[in-house]
Amino acid sequence: LQGLGGAIMAAASLTIITSSFAAGHERNRAIGLWGAMNGAGGATGTLLGGIITQELSWRWILLINLPIGIAVALVARIVVSDRRSERTAGGFDLAGALSVTIGLLALVYGIVTAGSRGWGSLQALGPIALGLALLGAFVLVESRLAAAPLVPLKVFSNRLLRISNIAVVLLSAALFPMWYFASLYLQQVLHMRPLDAGLAFLPMSLTIFACATQAGRLVARFGAAPVLGYGLSLMAVGLALFGRVSAGGDYVSDFMLPSLLVSSGIGLSIVPSTIAATATAAPGEAGLASGLVNSSRQMGGALGLAILTSLAVLYTSHLTSADYLAPILALNDGFRLAFLLAAGLAAAGAFVAFRFIPRTTPPAAQAPAPSAPAGAGEPGGRPALVPLPGARTAARYPSRDSPSARLLAARGAGAASATPGAGGPGRHDSPGPTGRGQRPVSRPVSRVVLSVSGAGNWALARGSMTVSTSTDESAGRAS
Repeated sequence: LQGLGGAIMAAASLTIITSSFAAGHERNRAIGLWGAMNGAGGATGTLLGGIITQELSWRWILLINLPIGIAVALVARIVVSDRRSERTAGGFDLAGALSVTIGLLALVYGIVTAGSRGWGSLQALGPIALGLALLGAFVLVESRLAAAPLVPLKVFSNRLLRISNIAVVLLSAALFPMWYFASLYLQQVLHMRPLDAGLAFLPMSLTIFACATQAGRLVARFGAAPVLGYGLSLMAVGLALFGRVSAGGDYVSDFMLPSLLVSSGIGLSIVPSTIAATATAAPGEAGLASGLVNSSRQMGGALGLAILTSLAVLYTSHLTSADYLAPILALNDGFRLAFLLAAGLAAAGAFVAFRFIPRTTPPAAQAPAPSAPAGAGEPGGRPALVPLPGARTAARYPSRDSPSARLLAARGAGAASATPGAGGPGRHDSPGPTGRGQRPVSRPVSRVVLSVSGAGNWALARGSMTVSTSTDESAGRAS
């Protein structure tokens, strides 16, 4: 039940952000803070987890979530605004939800069992085959049978969303096992107490917090692909250094230095991967895109942890039984294998980011702007002009130094030059209070109607607007 609640909460929190902020700088900043809070939660969790486990019991790790969950639910009820979309026909896709959930459970169980029973055993191959069959049934249900599919497969026609979720799967497949094996190394090889192990993770969590806070700004400046690629590259280097841990190692050289590289990479990877996966989602698909990226994160973490754990256990058993290696040395070598495999997964994610994710993400599809009733807002029966979601409007009237005011003044002077005046060609003299000629003065206009050739129904707000077009786009963009 706690896992179900955590999965819903993770997807809902990201959905609230993507639906509350338009794609761009503000959403990037919000996702950066969201990723930073993940780092802050990790810092608090590792420290308090060590204290609770050592001083009370490991059972309190699960019990402590009850009052925290109730408090967060009450705060969310007050703070988060309730926005609901219209119910679609077909209801909840129960068949799809059951097939994908049970399929993943069976697949992970079979992979984990293979570590102790062997990959050729019936206890491992049976659940793996069942899981793959149920996942195939899930694809069939979503594509042909479900009236309201849980995951509309047409969403994967979005190339950026598809590639970004692949990168998220590889990131999580390297990230989740790293936490697991690093904790076991500290406690089973270096023989740290739970509290000491929690304190050992504190620099990592604080580094994730610091890097995730700045990741949104870096994405705005350099793009999602470079930041994600370099973040995953840092992870790969740090995990490769983790692959050199020794049974007689120490905290600073064997753990802290690689962990700082890994945590820097995590902070620089989580935010841009989330931004890329949700950047092109239409306003009505923000929840779906957020749910997909969280599902990819959990699925990648579960499969990565299961596969790497199984291989590490098999390798450790081989070293102790065939090579007669001391248990502590065999255990350490099993951890090293897991870290090196995780480094390979992170490197694969970096390759995907650099090679297939564009440096600049295209704008998300905008919902049609609402139209005002006829005769409202404008004189002469014209409908009021409504700004697009996320569009920035200037003041009521343009200033003298604004581009639009200078353009109007230049056009007015050019038109006046056709009429002979006292000032000669190109000069417009108008009588002032003293009767002398004066230079033209830019005056604010009451209404400006802008029409973009070849564009759709762009709703432009009143005031000083800027319309920009590019050669490869048929429609203009209001900002």
